[in-house]
Parts: sequence; C-alpha cells; structure tokens
Amino acid sequence: MQELALRESSVEEAIAAKVGASYVQGGIKRTTLQKANFPEGYTVNCSIIEVPNGTSAAPHTHPGLECTYVLEGEFDLVTEGKPDKRFKPGMSYMVTDKDVHFARVLSETPIKLLCVFIHDKAKTVADVVGNAERR
Repeated sequence: MQELALRESSVEEAIAAKVGASYVQGGIKRTTLQKANFPEGYTVNCSIIEVPNGTSAAPHTHPGLECTYVLEGEFDLVTEGKPDKRFKPGMSYMVTDKDVHFARVLSETPIKLLCVFIHDKAKTVADVVGNAERR
C-alpha cells in the first residue's frame, strides 16, 4: 500500500487520498478502502482506522457523520462534554460533526476500526483540534 505522510495542515492530501492509500493524521493511521462522491457535494469514505496501543489519538472533529465498528482492541471514546464510553470489538458508535472526540487506547492490542465517513467533499475527513494525551 502507498504510504502518504500527512502534515497536519495538508487538507489537499487528505481530500485526495486514493483508495488503498494510507496517511497519518493526529496519531491516527487512516487507510482508505473505498470512496464515492454521493450525494451531490458529499463524499462517502470507508476507511480502516488504527491507533497504537498505549496512546491516544489527538482530539478532532469531522465535517459530517462518522459511523464506526470496532474490529480490534479496547478503548475509551472521549467526547467533549460527555462521559467517556468504553468500546470493545463488536461494538459500534456514531459521532456527529459537532463532537470534539478522540480514542484513548486501553488494551495491549492497537485499536482497529472500520469507519464510514459522510462529509462535505471539499473538506478533509478530520480536523485535528488539539494535542494527543501524553501517556
């Protein structure tokens, strides 16, 4: 697979991520599985998201909806203004465009998520809005 190093400010690279390409943003490795421009003005992006064990992703938002299914690992989903929620393989959740959130990996196994993002096609799939926790 093609590895694409993504600078935090490089929106163009994230928007242009090709199917099969991987890039790192805010401590999260994103691998694009499929992409479609639908409906008009929007992109549906199906990706595998990976966060190493013993770390946390940086706080971020999405310009649309994130629908996630947990494949591997255990983590707390930390969402600003809400109680943390624990997730394990087989569980799922949704995050809206207004939720500042991140994953705090708890298990010895890195987390691996299957995510579908539906967002404005002119924007990147995620906007990092803070620094990852130091652990």
